[in-house]
Amino acid sequence: MDYTRSDVAHLLRRVGFGGRRSEIDALMHQPSWAQVVEAVLDVTANPPDTIPAAVDDTKDEYYGPWVTGVQYWLDRMATAPTPVVEKLALFWHGHLTSAIDKVLMRRVFRQVKTLRAGALGNFEALVQKVAIDPAMLEYLDNESNIAQAPNENFARELMELFTLGNAQFAEADVIAMARAWTGHGRSDDGTRYQYTDALHDHGTKTLFGITKDWDGPAAIHEIVRGVKQPTCARFIAAKLWSFLAAPNPPTALADDLAAVFMASGMEVKALARAILLRPEFRAPASRGALVRSPIEWIVATMRAVGLTAAQLHPEWWIPRLGQELYNPPNVSGWRQNAYWISTSTMWGRGSFAGNVRWDANGAGVFAGAGDLSPAAATSLALDRFGIDDPSAATRQHLEHYVAGEQTADRRWAVPPGLVTLTMLTPEFQLA
Repeated sequence: MDYTRSDVAHLLRRVGFGGRRSEIDALMHQPSWAQVVEAVLDVTANPPDTIPAAVDDTKDEYYGPWVTGVQYWLDRMATAPTPVVEKLALFWHGHLTSAIDKVLMRRVFRQVKTLRAGALGNFEALVQKVAIDPAMLEYLDNESNIAQAPNENFARELMELFTLGNAQFAEADVIAMARAWTGHGRSDDGTRYQYTDALHDHGTKTLFGITKDWDGPAAIHEIVRGVKQPTCARFIAAKLWSFLAAPNPPTALADDLAAVFMASGMEVKALARAILLRPEFRAPASRGALVRSPIEWIVATMRAVGLTAAQLHPEWWIPRLGQELYNPPNVSGWRQNAYWISTSTMWGRGSFAGNVRWDANGAGVFAGAGDLSPAAATSLALDRFGIDDPSAATRQHLEHYVAGEQTADRRWAVPPGLVTLTMLTPEFQLA
């Protein structure tokens, strides 16, 4: 066997939201690491993706649909048999971004549904679908991009944020790209993509040094499959590596991943597989290299305590935590690591953890832990929260807490206290 139990636990933190003992046990039967990776990338058992009726409530187009959508997605993340789809949908939501600060919730919800469906699919197909998604057409103003008055907003972000990265195109390319996307708008009711030929600029345009009558979809194809493919592949490979493995991959590593991505025809699943199979993915430097985002931390908590979003109401806390589903802060999405570490967000985590403890206690989480030895109660908590390699300090602090409550004849306080303290350990803050 070419892998360890610790490798599997690390993998499940990265492609999902942590692994329960039973989930790790199931993967330990695989004969090789490559087959472990294939198992976590097999999403055939995932449930159908539906649209809750409340999302389309036109009487309350904002808060009610948002709460429903948040709870729906958090529950999917927490319960999906192979959660890599939800993890990557979250990645794409912060990359191919639209938000409810400008677009109705029901439209952003449908865009996320598109991201979920294409999360492990072909990158060009995903970008093409999102480019004409009604939420994106409104969010980046392409619905008002017409030959008579070109709007460059979508054109610029398509290249800078979605496909190529900064300084990988000229200002003239922005102008040409905007002209290529003229006429690609929405129906009058805003629910459907609609192309209007009379509003499209049919003149010749020079894009990436190629002069012809460019149209929007063909321009995306040129980025992903044409002269800009190496730049695009390297940009996406580096960003997905930073999301799944560790920040800022070395140039040679990014180039290797880009080569695999291109050879696959720009299939995201092939890129994800290549990332998970790299020795660097399991290297010590990659362990604990990522701070869990608020959503990842909340979902890991839901899995650990076995409670739903309707029971825990995380929607009350996520604005304070800084990661509102369906509402990234701007078109560049969310950052990583240090972005999530601040006084205000840590107070938010502490507040949520304090709320979870009573719901979890009511559900019997750690029932009887107050009668266990401090070492046994601590091991119970660490195991339930998927902390497979705690520091000596973490274990010592938890044991000290249990012993102190027992000495004070407050054994009843041990179960809820363990929930809060384990949620706030350094190890549970990291993926």
